[in-house]
Amino acid sequence: MRGLIAASGFFAIAACGQPPTGAAPQAQGAAAASVESGATPIEAKLAVPGWETDAAAYVGMGTTAPAFTGAYADGTAFSHESLRGRWTILGFDAFDTSSEDEKTFIAALNSAADQDPDLDFLQVFEMPTDVTAPRVTKWPSIADKGEAAEAFGLASTPAYLLIGPDLTIEGYRGALSSTPEDGVKPVFRGVHEIRKQIAAPH
Repeated sequence: MRGLIAASGFFAIAACGQPPTGAAPQAQGAAAASVESGATPIEAKLAVPGWETDAAAYVGMGTTAPAFTGAYADGTAFSHESLRGRWTILGFDAFDTSSEDEKTFIAALNSAADQDPDLDFLQVFEMPTDVTAPRVTKWPSIADKGEAAEAFGLASTPAYLLIGPDLTIEGYRGALSSTPEDGVKPVFRGVHEIRKQIAAPH
């Protein structure tokens, strides 16, 4: 996945479970549905830098990432299952709406992820219906019609989710540019802290 310069193609999102009713404003898609259907959220973690790790911030916390499939520019098939076994930061944003600051932070995030052999970064862009060509980026990206953000129950973008090797959603945060004084440093400190907490014996 890492090193891909541009990706194209639209992918279909198949959310797990039924659409929720009365979902919290922060999450209205499959992630919310899995919580409302009785899924047990992960135990509350200690506060970590750069991330929110409880359902008060994102109701899908601790649930399994919804299923989605697609294809990269070279035709290679993509499935959420290809994320299994690795840590992945999934970024969500609308087509061509990221601020220049956000783009700078995303590029830095991808570059830092490249230095971690166990971490990937993938951007998911929502494409307008009248746009057929996916956005070209300097980091791994795919495009859809907004189904991804909806399936993950994201009420607004930009947003980022930390997905664990077993496809569990382990962290949530908003725009990277919201903490400009620290850049992406707290994001990676948080990734390492979340890994440590999960690996620690209970």
